[in-house]
Amino acid sequence: MGAGAGYLAAATVLGGCRPRPPTPASGPTTDAPTLLESWLERWLTAFNDPDLGVYKRFVETLAPTVRPYVDDDLSVREVTGGFELITSQVTGPQEITAIVKDRAWDRRSKVVLTASGPDTLDDIAFAGAPAEGTIPRLDQASALTAIETKIRDEARAGRFNGTVLVARGEQVLFSAGHGAVDDEHELPVTPSTRFCIGSMGKMFTAVATMQLVEQGRLALADPLARHLPDYANKALAERVTVEQLLTHTGGTGDIFGPQYDANADALKTPADLVRFYGAREPVFEPGARWGYSNYGFVLLGAILERVTGKPYDVVFHERIFGPAGMKATSQAFASSHATAIPYTGAGATGRKALAPYAGLPAGGGYSTVEDLHAFVVALRRGALVSAATLAAMTTPKVVAGTSHWGLGLPVRTRNGATYYGHGGAAPGVSGDLAIFRDHTTVVLCNRGHPAAVVAADFMGARLPVV
Repeated sequence: MGAGAGYLAAATVLGGCRPRPPTPASGPTTDAPTLLESWLERWLTAFNDPDLGVYKRFVETLAPTVRPYVDDDLSVREVTGGFELITSQVTGPQEITAIVKDRAWDRRSKVVLTASGPDTLDDIAFAGAPAEGTIPRLDQASALTAIETKIRDEARAGRFNGTVLVARGEQVLFSAGHGAVDDEHELPVTPSTRFCIGSMGKMFTAVATMQLVEQGRLALADPLARHLPDYANKALAERVTVEQLLTHTGGTGDIFGPQYDANADALKTPADLVRFYGAREPVFEPGARWGYSNYGFVLLGAILERVTGKPYDVVFHERIFGPAGMKATSQAFASSHATAIPYTGAGATGRKALAPYAGLPAGGGYSTVEDLHAFVVALRRGALVSAATLAAMTTPKVVAGTSHWGLGLPVRTRNGATYYGHGGAAPGVSGDLAIFRDHTTVVLCNRGHPAAVVAADFMGARLPVV
């Protein structure tokens, strides 16, 4: 299930998006549309069945390449309440694309099924789909009531486990926690509960990098080689720049996958990862296009360490967490019941606890909705970077689908209102921070994508635009 964004550093990692197998070379038969339409109907019926075991058996029997991701798919099923089909179209010789809407939320998705015959479904892929039309915005009091009611009802239905916060400027208007920190102890979640934030941690790497730019210790045009002269691929290090790393245009690729999994115990720090991946060639020529890169932010972390002479997590504490008053935020998992355990799968008998993720400059640290609001307040006050630097970070530079990327921060819209911030997703992790002109919304969950996004979309679509 290609549900998440490419994401984080972890003690145990599954990447955000699973690879799709190549489309078979054989052409379609004359009844290909009928076959594909039948596959879509069968898949949707299994996915929506109240008995989650039906979908699991469907995947195990008919979609063997998807078996490793069935728990992720079941998490999506639980969060969304299932899908309603809006429209479908045969989009390739063995491919059908459907636009679906969550039964429980506003969100629309694109589901792509690939099948070369009647007996095996080759692939199931999910992606975001822009919603048509608009949702009526409410006045602030009505929006907050709708948000509180919706989050509470979804939590009671077992589709939300996490925390939410809505603020206007420095004032917190609403915050709540629902569910349990872990299934074993059933300690209630509160707004002070720590969650893994995934790629939301890239914001800290971006801010720390821009602080050094402000001080003249770095320049956006600096090549990687200026600060990592011993980088193994010297030709690449001379071409890729700090700005390209911030905007995901450096071609530096990912870190997660089979190679990482086989060597995870030896890949704990930015220096470890640079040694391990430093000799490889770029995915594309630096500057040629956009391509989300966890490794690019690992390289930024390595630059931070080389320029400051301190571990990157110390840089975060001294330059961001301390000044912003983020007392509960750190890169490491804290072995206390105040930190939520990530879970994948769905249902009381099918949910599985995962090993805690570990932080890297690409993400994977821990925070609370309260601390992330404090980060926003400090950022907007100018306590972390100047107003001019923040404007540069949030000015669109690169188009990537429905997003535009500034210097380390994506700029997007919800129901016509522009915001910046960052999300994070992986098995058992989902988070979203959206900074609008008037309001800020924060959601953290210990369930996988789209647990946080659906709640954030609901909130961002209804809050007033003043």
